Amino acid sequence: MKLIFLDRITLKYKDNAYVSSEFEIVLDSVVKQKSNFTVNKEEIKASVGDIVVLKEGKLSYIGIVQAITLNDDKTSKVQLNDFKEIFNIKVPVSSFTGNVCKFLADTIKKAFVSNSDSKQNLKYLTVTYNSDIEGSFTYDADTLMNIEDLMETITKTYGVVIKYQVNFIRGRFSNIEIIIEEETHIVKLRHDLKAISNLKIKESEENVVNKCIFYPKEENEEHKKEVEYYLLTDGNITTNKDDERRFPYVNVESEFYSDSDFEKLESKAKEKLIKSSNDHQITFDLDVTNNVFVPLGNIFIGYFVEFYAPKRTYTTMLTQIKYKNTFASCTLTLGEQRTSLTDKIKMMNGGTSNNKSVVNVSTAITNFDGGIY
Repeated sequence: MKLIFLDRITLKYKDNAYVSSEFEIVLDSVVKQKSNFTVNKEEIKASVGDIVVLKEGKLSYIGIVQAITLNDDKTSKVQLNDFKEIFNIKVPVSSFTGNVCKFLADTIKKAFVSNSDSKQNLKYLTVTYNSDIEGSFTYDADTLMNIEDLMETITKTYGVVIKYQVNFIRGRFSNIEIIIEEETHIVKLRHDLKAISNLKIKESEENVVNKCIFYPKEENEEHKKEVEYYLLTDGNITTNKDDERRFPYVNVESEFYSDSDFEKLESKAKEKLIKSSNDHQITFDLDVTNNVFVPLGNIFIGYFVEFYAPKRTYTTMLTQIKYKNTFASCTLTLGEQRTSLTDKIKMMNGGTSNNKSVVNVSTAITNFDGGIY
């Protein structure tokens, strides 16, 4: 297993180093995390900001160099951010109605492919979208938004995933492709699967918001009715107040809407209610030699999971994958609540992927034989 270091601007090869038995890969869509590797090399020809690819069989991880430090035993410690951190910049946004996948693709291209500042453009970056999903966004005039936050808002609200793939031409790295598409796959998993151990479930101390009421503003001329949306126990959303899948209690969040907001109410309700439905933390260790549930094999960050726990069934989301010193087992986290002191401090210091609406984004996982994850 080795790290390959590539130039951030050109994607040209710069260096490589073999990874020792000490490494930790943390992929997290809720709290910004760093991955760490000890490599058997004293001098590495790479700089902060360069691209790094980890090769391990068919699977690979793309990161960005955060730091390289020399250890006393003549090894080096390489600290990486996830590749998605490259999109951690603010850009102007305007209210939009239409294909949200195209909207996101166009936003990324404008910032990194066709930017008037040639030094900001990444010539090796390609962006494609494979789904047509209608949606809308409402922003105040002169609004800036972080692209990474925009990606996560879209993925959570509209069931979209963003995937990263490294492509090759004649054995050389040619480009990194960003693929935006709808993800309808739901993985079903039981707590008593033999591969699962050390299961821990932490519920939020607050009741889940399961109803949104939108009241018309007095100034409205066209739309004057109240609109209500309900979160169901299976994670879906409906306007049918008599649906048998509604929660046994009601916890409401309300706001006023204008005429121009009316077509966007469903999107607003989804963002509020889906966020609430993931307010828990389910963690467990997984033996990845099982053939049913294989992280980085058939399930990735941002996938929806129907988890059958001892007392209830959760329709939730995979938000963290952690490997430490081995690929034979890993620790998984479902849901967006974080209970560790370290993660809470990171969240308070702005270390979330999105402070306003923490949502998922598929991690920089690729397949070297051309497959897409």
